Amino acid sequence: MKLDKFEEILLKQLNEKYHTQKELEYSKSVGTFLEPFEYNLFLDYLDKIISEGDKRLFLTPLKVFNHKFIYGVIGKDLSSLIKDYLNLIVDDFNQNRSFISDRYFLEIKKSRIYSEIEGTLNVENVPTTRKRLKEILEDNIEVEDKNDIIIKNMGRAIKFVETLPEFTPENLFKLYSLLSNDSLSEENKLKEGEYYRYDSVIVDKYEGCPAKNIEECMNSLFSYVNDVINKKDNSLETILLPHICHYYILYIHPYFDYNGRTARMISYWVYLLTESKYYPPIISEAINETKAEYYRAIEESRNSHNDITYFLKYIFELSIDYILCYMNIDEIIKHSKNRNIVLTNTEINYIKHILIGYESKFTYLDFLKMCKIDMSKQGVFKILNKFVECGFLISVPTNSKYKLFAINDEVVTYRMHNFN
Repeated sequence: MKLDKFEEILLKQLNEKYHTQKELEYSKSVGTFLEPFEYNLFLDYLDKIISEGDKRLFLTPLKVFNHKFIYGVIGKDLSSLIKDYLNLIVDDFNQNRSFISDRYFLEIKKSRIYSEIEGTLNVENVPTTRKRLKEILEDNIEVEDKNDIIIKNMGRAIKFVETLPEFTPENLFKLYSLLSNDSLSEENKLKEGEYYRYDSVIVDKYEGCPAKNIEECMNSLFSYVNDVINKKDNSLETILLPHICHYYILYIHPYFDYNGRTARMISYWVYLLTESKYYPPIISEAINETKAEYYRAIEESRNSHNDITYFLKYIFELSIDYILCYMNIDEIIKHSKNRNIVLTNTEINYIKHILIGYESKFTYLDFLKMCKIDMSKQGVFKILNKFVECGFLISVPTNSKYKLFAINDEVVTYRMHNFN
């Protein structure tokens, strides 16, 4: 294949939707039909033009242990997502909507911290409930099992990063120690005095960074983060930084265990250190609702010589959806109050699940799946009928034996991507 063909594909990536490997190889709508070996040659072409300083590609100074770079392509697709994300935030502040106003700031911050803990634990299949989170983190009841220890550790870790410690190897080790305290098996513990793992790991089909190279790679992360932070601006690089860190920790995999949890906490830590005016990237709750897409985005970036465009696209699509989700919830609460109906925190959480998981008309059984709960039919209908009464849902006529419900478009006006 000629080099001008690779350039043609790059222009397509820059100016259209940013296509995945599968789409470039097989999709009729894309029209490239690359053989797998040709796709690898295309990636080599990108490596070459990055080395030559092509400014169309966003290059990080982060060290790698395979391939050549950690890079991204800020083309039409990703740029549009970032613009939509920033416009939403600016509009929220200009409109002074109640869910982000100063009056509700502390409540929302607490809610998001709970969501982060709950979401992170659920991403890693550690079952818990908001009630249990409150008992452990606020009421300080005695822990009873490993799940309780993990919750307590997460709470301490969040408090630690919110003190704004410098992003250093020593403080990262403190964070990791807080997250993993009394939770690691013997084989997953680090050696005394060591900050990182001493042996190799394979995660899914990917090998983590060789142990001998971890310190060098991690030092490149500390330098990069602190260089960006010291600029004290709201540049694109600053906005992307927490998410780049998130991906990089997953890529390096510096520990035997707790890498994902640490990566998501570092994302929040780095956001705080940038003093950014934009929404914090506490999105574990959102990731929990879209696990398959989360892991797919990581895989697409890994398979394309660490092109983090795929991971960043996922993050910003997810972030937009969750901003819109909270905006919809705010409107639903207002509408309910106008009807003298008060929604409980549990009911609001159910509404959130419906907003994220909604595709079309649904039954009470679909509701149970969306909310991932076990409840009697009578209990479910009590909730769904209340949602109809407050105006969030409408009852849909049907010939089926199952009663159908749908979201009321007159109340839920902000349209979301919906990954499902």
